[in-house]
Parts: sequence; C-alpha cells; structure tokens
Amino acid sequence: MDIKTLNSRFSHAGYVTFKEGPNGFPIALITTPHATAAITLYGAHLLSYRFASDPSDLLFLSEKAIFKEGIPIRGGIPVCWPWFGPDPEKLGRFDHGLARTRMWNVVASDLLQDQECSITFELADTPDTYALWPHRFRLTLKLTVGKTLTLELTTENRDDTPFNLTQALHTYFSIGNITHTRVTGFEGLTYIDKTDGGCEKRENDPLSIHAETDRIYPFDGRDIVIHDEILGRAIRIKSEGSRSLVVWNPWIRVCQQKADLTEEDYKKMLCIETANAGDDIIVLHPHQSYSLKAVYCIT
Repeated sequence: MDIKTLNSRFSHAGYVTFKEGPNGFPIALITTPHATAAITLYGAHLLSYRFASDPSDLLFLSEKAIFKEGIPIRGGIPVCWPWFGPDPEKLGRFDHGLARTRMWNVVASDLLQDQECSITFELADTPDTYALWPHRFRLTLKLTVGKTLTLELTTENRDDTPFNLTQALHTYFSIGNITHTRVTGFEGLTYIDKTDGGCEKRENDPLSIHAETDRIYPFDGRDIVIHDEILGRAIRIKSEGSRSLVVWNPWIRVCQQKADLTEEDYKKMLCIETANAGDDIIVLHPHQSYSLKAVYCIT
C-alpha cells in the first residue's frame, strides 16, 4: 500500500500520518498530547517513542541501523516470531523468526478516549512464509500511544493442526549509561544464564550489568523497573501472556562484531523483552488465538 493510500484510509488530522522513510519504507507517525511514536511497516517495527513528560526517547535505535529488506532493524522494538532465538528445528532459518523482516499491512487506526490513539498492523501467511514455516496464521500487533505505551501481539492459528510458538517483543530501552543503571523486580528469581552454558542461577539483588548479559527469567507477572541514574527516570514494565522475560546487553565484544552497532552502543541500551522463550512454549490449537502484551510507562 502506497503512502497516498495509507493517508487516505488511516490518517487522522493532527494524530496519524504516513510518510516515506529510509529506503522507501512507509512510516506511521503518531502524535498525541501524551506521546509521539514512529513505526515502520517493515516488521511493524516501533522505531521511536517519546513521552511528552520526558525529553529522552524511550527506545534505543542504532545510528548504524540498516534499512534493507531481508535485514532486521537494530533497535526499537523488533517482533521476534514465530520462534525466539536460533531456528528451533535447525533448518538454517534466520534467528528470531520471519516477522521482523517482512512488510506488514495497516488494518486500523483509531482515536481513543483521553486523547490516546491506536494503530493495528497485520501479517498473514503467504506462499513465501509457508515455505519457511508451514502453517496458516494471522498475526496482529496493536500499538496504543497514550499515557502508557501498550503493545499487544496476537497470533491466530488458521490451520487445521496445532503449532508451537515462541516469541518476544525485543525492546531496546535507551539508557544514559549501563554502568549507572539498575533493574529491580527480578530479586528472588532463578534464571538461565546463556553466557555461561545455560547454567541456572539465582538473582538475589537488584540487577546491575557489568559484562555481556543474556538471561531468561521465569516470570510470575511482577512489575520490572529500570532505574536510570543518568537520564533521571524509571521505566516500569508490565507484561501479560508471558511466563519468561529476557535480559540482554551485548557488551563490547559483540558490538565490535556487528555492522549495525558502534563499539559504544552497549553503554546506551538495555533489552528487557516480554517473551515466551526457552521452555515457555505456547501450543496453539486450530482456530485459537494467543496474545502477548507489554505496557511501558515512565515513573
């Protein structure tokens, strides 16, 4: 769908408009009294979110991010689906599934109460997706811009057989400096340390990051809070439909290996991902649906 058609069907004066972004990718721009957002239809990928009460972007987007079909965008909120991490069947398919490297469709944009606004994107099976993952599906992402940022990812199984699903809203939070940041809410939880051979460990204190970090926390629904000393803010994370949370920071070595990161980017970001990951596998039966939801606010 071209920019003119998108604006004709889904724009709202003063709230929602569409423009051409890098490499011609369509971008939805949403403005409310509470916040502004920019979302590209490529991957239904949220690139930027700014609360009116906070001068800093909620999200980290790499200055070296690549906008090219077939390549995921580094930063913002990628949608990892229908698998999280390496190909679970070891067939040589891309990490984190197929959703983040395909163009989605806009199916709705709505003005809500309290001067909030939502936009809904859709991805459905095609012969191309079926060749990679042989299931019929409808995937929607509803994003609400308001006093909080809400993302709701819903999978519908349109097949006649069940399928297994892992997924994540792979959120890159922007932070002032990783060494002046701590995270509360994980205390007392065990986690899988993927940087240490998958060993199970226990989190006794507020989390501080001082090295490459890649962890899966079994999750019981509690709020998680990022305390950012440099930017002077706390980011509160609420999750639904999730029995696991992922914490990731690449640190120096991985940044040096990535063409779409600078050597200093590990200092500026922290990923805390609302997910179904590891052993948290969703079995979705025919004609059923399942939703994963994340809500973010500044406190």
